[in-house]
Amino acid sequence: MRSFLLKWPLLIKNKMKNNLLTLCCFTTLSISALFLSCSEDDNVRLDEGSLINQNDFTDDQIDGDTSDSVDTTANDAGVGEAFTRGAMLVNWADKIIIPAFESLVKNMDSLSLAANEFTDTPNQENLINLKQSWLNAYLAWQTVDMFDIGMAEEITLRNFINVYPLDAQGMTTTLLAGNYDLTSINRQDEQGFSALDYLLHGLGNTDEEIIAFYTDETNGGKYKTFLTDVVDRMHSLTSIVLADWKESYRDEFIERDGNAATESVNSMVNDYIYYYEKFLRAGKVGIPAGVFSNSSLSNRVEARYRGGVSKELLIKALNSVQDFFNGVHFSQEDSGMSLKGWINYLEASGSTNNLDSLINNQFELIHLQLENLNLDLAQQVEIDNIKMLETYDILQKNVVFMKVDMLQLLDITVDYVDADGD
Repeated sequence: MRSFLLKWPLLIKNKMKNNLLTLCCFTTLSISALFLSCSEDDNVRLDEGSLINQNDFTDDQIDGDTSDSVDTTANDAGVGEAFTRGAMLVNWADKIIIPAFESLVKNMDSLSLAANEFTDTPNQENLINLKQSWLNAYLAWQTVDMFDIGMAEEITLRNFINVYPLDAQGMTTTLLAGNYDLTSINRQDEQGFSALDYLLHGLGNTDEEIIAFYTDETNGGKYKTFLTDVVDRMHSLTSIVLADWKESYRDEFIERDGNAATESVNSMVNDYIYYYEKFLRAGKVGIPAGVFSNSSLSNRVEARYRGGVSKELLIKALNSVQDFFNGVHFSQEDSGMSLKGWINYLEASGSTNNLDSLINNQFELIHLQLENLNLDLAQQVEIDNIKMLETYDILQKNVVFMKVDMLQLLDITVDYVDADGD
């Protein structure tokens, strides 16, 4: 039974890869490992002073036995030269991941420029421009959040960019003291997009009230400095990840095209499903809807201070996840080798039960369900949380299709643990 703690503030951290026990393989026998260890990093804090153990919300574990699954190497799967892991990795790296990070860094460039213009001249026009740059960058982040691999995993990019909800009180204390260290893991819930959300939308009810914090004779300079420091930190981290992809990691990523648990395909597929399950399904929908607690938590939505964009962020994330499954090139209609294509090619070795269609059809059902939700998911939770719970259930079905059915078909072992069932 898998387990993780829900602890507040939201610190859904990088998964801890299981220490895999390598078994000697014989030509006539293949045994799959079943992983039951618990990840200590899957933590989300729900409210001050109270902990809810996700052990109370467990379901049956996935059977990790894949001894009867199809061998998915190109030669043995009967797909010939039509499909190779290497070609899929090239498509992922060159047409999806690197272009997505390039777009994010470009948006970070604009965000940095807008922040400097606002702090130089704190007026309504510059504040409005800064708010739009923040939203553009936040939407761009949704396209790369699933790629928690390589340098992004090494520097724990996600934990510094998009931990929510914000510890607003702690951040304000830190800001006014002026002795903060944004590289500290203890400050991860006081920076990133959530911090900017509060600094641009949460300080007051009107633009004038917000601007007053930056023009205040006593503390205005501190707010300006902290704002630009947060933006600079985000800009720096995302630029580091992009540079690493371009300079070295891209080639390493493509060269590691084997079928071992630590090779690129297996690692990326696990990261992809983990993101969908923990950060999209649970983080954006399940936790605010109260799936893992005794009551709904409307203040746990993304971009809570801006209001009216949490659904937009969810849709952007969902589109990105579906496009990756289908191998769609970033910001284009063309597509290349993908998980969908891999499943199709495996038809030559036996029935796949149209799994690719089942997954895509489920994505479309999710999109239809999202049309029923308020633009502000916090309001949706407060007005009609049943629809949020229904959305979670529809999202959950693709966890089963991808994490159980697809991984068994592709002969990929789950390399992380959880506690909410599949």
